[in-house]
Amino acid sequence: MKILRNLERLGETIGTSTVLTLGNFDGIHLGHQALLERIKEISLETGLPSVAITYYPNPALVLGKDKDLGSLTTQADKEALIESFGIDWLVIVPFTMELASMEAEDFLHNILIGELNAKKILIGFNHCFGKGRRGNYELLQQYSSKYGYELEKLEPVYLDNTKLSSSYIRSLIREGEVSKAEECLGREFSITGEVVEGHKRGRTIGFPTANVKPSPELILPGIGVYAGKTEIGGKYYDSMINIGNNPTFGDEQLSLESHIFDFSGDLYGKTVRVLFSERIRSEIKFSGVEALIAQLKQDERISREILADR
Repeated sequence: MKILRNLERLGETIGTSTVLTLGNFDGIHLGHQALLERIKEISLETGLPSVAITYYPNPALVLGKDKDLGSLTTQADKEALIESFGIDWLVIVPFTMELASMEAEDFLHNILIGELNAKKILIGFNHCFGKGRRGNYELLQQYSSKYGYELEKLEPVYLDNTKLSSSYIRSLIREGEVSKAEECLGREFSITGEVVEGHKRGRTIGFPTANVKPSPELILPGIGVYAGKTEIGGKYYDSMINIGNNPTFGDEQLSLESHIFDFSGDLYGKTVRVLFSERIRSEIKFSGVEALIAQLKQDERISREILADR
């Protein structure tokens, strides 16, 4: 997959007619996956290269709609996931206020037709583009004859009678419902980050942890203890993960710590990926260190039981 990170000379670079789809693609959940799979099918049917158009940063952040939005994937992970579907070209549109003020007709005429020479456009049921979010299926349908492209709309994907969306998955993760989020994503929700120095209390009580500084663009699961895995250099280790403030020790700053089972080694400065399988319990303030240790032993037993079935 080739990646283009601006709108300049797209047509000259790609050099042919295309079939395309567009969206935010945050999380690449099952709904997004259906779009990517379908545009790849259309590409094979027509013999034309497939193009996925996305935006960076998220339009909601630029427009000030949700300053605490939090992404489900890093930009790098999103690009890698899109590539895994065999897409030929990924166009990452820099989302600015200038772009936000572009009329939908101009985006269609100048970009989708003028630069990408789209012969078929696939759009998700709820995706909109252009000023005032006027660029929807109905608008594209209105201009299809004029510009000579075919149009297809992908209907929503449901899971247990719930319409899948990135916002729904974010709400699950904020509530700690990571196992439900996994069903929507088709994979475990994960966070990448650098291992940094913490208070080093864990090692003194027999539960050393990797203190992970998450990528700032990512959403964090709700406070609590989770069973999951930690990816280190391509290898996955069963883990017990804590997101919280360590109230027993009077901390106030939110932290992400992973106690990695059956692993020893220096991880400081390394980037790891923490994957969340299931939430075990909420955060508790213990009466003392001995009570904390007893609970951690129980958490480890439960985590190992959960992960043994995966």
